Amino acid sequence: MNRRHVRTAAVCGLVVVALTGAGGCALLPKPPVAAPKSLPTSGTVTEAESDITITSCGVDVAFGTLEAKLSVHNGNSRSRANYHGAVKFRGETGGDVGTVSFSVDGVGAGETRPVPVSDEYDGLERDRPKHAKCKLDLLFKTNDEVNG
Repeated sequence: MNRRHVRTAAVCGLVVVALTGAGGCALLPKPPVAAPKSLPTSGTVTEAESDITITSCGVDVAFGTLEAKLSVHNGNSRSRANYHGAVKFRGETGGDVGTVSFSVDGVGAGETRPVPVSDEYDGLERDRPKHAKCKLDLLFKTNDEVNG
């Protein structure tokens, strides 16, 4: 037996023992990979980053809340979509002053939906920013082809 066959048999034996707890090995041919019945066509699916824009960002100094307004536009041509992510707020000095998660479900194909995002500032009142800049973070989108 040459080195390649010995190595293949050893790896196969380890995999079988790890998966089944038993010894033995059989080299089986690879099964054919089936392609999905329908692949998305151009314009069917868009990325979350291209679908979400920040329309306003700020701090309500009187109430101590971080506030942003988002516009979520489902750029898909055929399916509903669900969006999840976060808005990072940065103060005047550029440091993070808060992160607020958001979620919006069932945005129809081609639909635009406003999404308000807000939360209380968690820091000390004396450190509360008067202004903030917003940045989108950890965006995630799922498409619902079945209920499109």
